[in-house]
Amino acid sequence: MSKPIFHSESARRKRVLCFGTFDILHYGHVKYLEEAKKLGGDSSELIVVISRDSSVESMKGKKPIFSEEHRRALVASIKSVDKALLGTEGGDKLKILEELRPDIVAIGYDQWPAITWLEEELKERNIECEIVRLSKFGNEELNSSSKIVRQILRLRKDWTENSS
Repeated sequence: MSKPIFHSESARRKRVLCFGTFDILHYGHVKYLEEAKKLGGDSSELIVVISRDSSVESMKGKKPIFSEEHRRALVASIKSVDKALLGTEGGDKLKILEELRPDIVAIGYDQWPAITWLEEELKERNIECEIVRLSKFGNEELNSSSKIVRQILRLRKDWTENSS
């Protein structure tokens, strides 16, 4: 009697892919990752690609506060995340999509790229997947790393002035 043949593609869990810098981890990041995981259903796999230090500096014009490895380790510790990987350094930033072949790419409400551009890129690479732009979560004042840094600087100024 022969054993049944299992095709790896049909046996694998639905794969959801997210990208981000995740420099100062905050509630908005956690909600983004939780919602992304839900897109794939109960048994989905959430893979998060962390921007390399060099990519952050070239895109944002400043170095990240935390190193790429620290950011990767922090994101990997979030309950909804199955894998956290460092992105591609230099060259083709979307090459990792060819390697991982996700079923869904989840993009944050304020993230580049435009969905139509990404759809065209994926089509050229013969990658079939759904692209979902997630909504903003709540009206949190401190929902970005730069807002958190500005708040810390304001508080530092207040603390310094009040300590005299």
